[in-house]
Amino acid sequence: MKICPLGTKPCCYEYIMPWRKEWTCETRMENKASACVFSFGVISDIQHADIENRLNYSQTCMRYYRNALALLKEAVDHWMDGDTSAIRPDFVVQLGDVLDGFNSEGGKDESLRILDVILNQFDRLPCTVHHLFGNHEFYNFSRVELMNSRLFSGAKFETTARDSECECFPEDSLSAGKSRAGGLATYYHFSPAPGFRVVILDSYSRSIIGHNDMCPIGQESLRLVRSVNKNEILNSPLGLKVSEKRFVAFNGGLGEKQMAWLENVLEGACLAKEKVILFGHIPIYPIHRDHTCLLWDYQEALKLVRSSPCVVALFTGHTHSYAYTVDEMSGIHFLNFPGVVEIPPGGNGFGTIAVYGDRLVLHGVGHVDDVVMKFPEQSMYQD
Repeated sequence: MKICPLGTKPCCYEYIMPWRKEWTCETRMENKASACVFSFGVISDIQHADIENRLNYSQTCMRYYRNALALLKEAVDHWMDGDTSAIRPDFVVQLGDVLDGFNSEGGKDESLRILDVILNQFDRLPCTVHHLFGNHEFYNFSRVELMNSRLFSGAKFETTARDSECECFPEDSLSAGKSRAGGLATYYHFSPAPGFRVVILDSYSRSIIGHNDMCPIGQESLRLVRSVNKNEILNSPLGLKVSEKRFVAFNGGLGEKQMAWLENVLEGACLAKEKVILFGHIPIYPIHRDHTCLLWDYQEALKLVRSSPCVVALFTGHTHSYAYTVDEMSGIHFLNFPGVVEIPPGGNGFGTIAVYGDRLVLHGVGHVDDVVMKFPEQSMYQD
């Protein structure tokens, strides 16, 4: 069953956004190109921890762990019209790494405490927040714990069955009353408005850190990385060729099952003449010359989205740096959001995207630029 963007009722498209009561679907469809159809906020890599500032893993950038929470609060205030010029989003996407792996050093209680502090900020928003899983979520919690937490936002939307090959879920965790997610996959999709579809990807369906030692997926992932990366520390790309640098433990892949699911979703969207906006934690497009932060199977994923004329944009995080490009082959817009944890006091790095019938308009804050993203010609379906 389709669920409305706010996750409160079946999606019948006559549903009126609570703070946009003047916008019915009928009026939106009358002037698709000039009227804003819906909007959404995006923020990434907050990585809050209650610790002092310190350099990142590669010793190249300072991370401001406590300040990250202040910047999140600032973003939420902005989206709630603390700034009168702000656009109130119909939903917000948090692209992953909402808390830092250092929290795990204080034990599970500290990880849970910090997670509550962070989610309390998001809870101030009167709209749905879609949380993606990043590598730092898996440094703090098991896959079972994440799927049963408030960070799993896919239960109310259109997803599919969990990969039967995954053995991270013991049978007793799936018994009645013990599992919020049941047998659901972590990736899902929904339609926020007629003519549009949003797809939330799981960048760690195939991963080392996202699966336990006994899970065949985790074991296969470990063999894959070790077949390429001979370093003792698998988070290090030292000595790897550019084309191999992505094979590190903090990356992951979509995997065949999710790829097949995505292909099916995109085919359905194309048939329905919907424009598709995708979100993932790990980039699938090598915007940066350094390929260290890419999906293991980015080439297959990129081939798939390029072949789908309905795809208009893909937003990711993970790299901690802002980058934007338009793919010459397909016209798809690829945009990486900066890591909030590496933005010093006085700055910020998030954005709000207004969606029109022929373009996306990004209103950036701080380290995020303002960008007008016109839809590729092949996605401009004729009525």
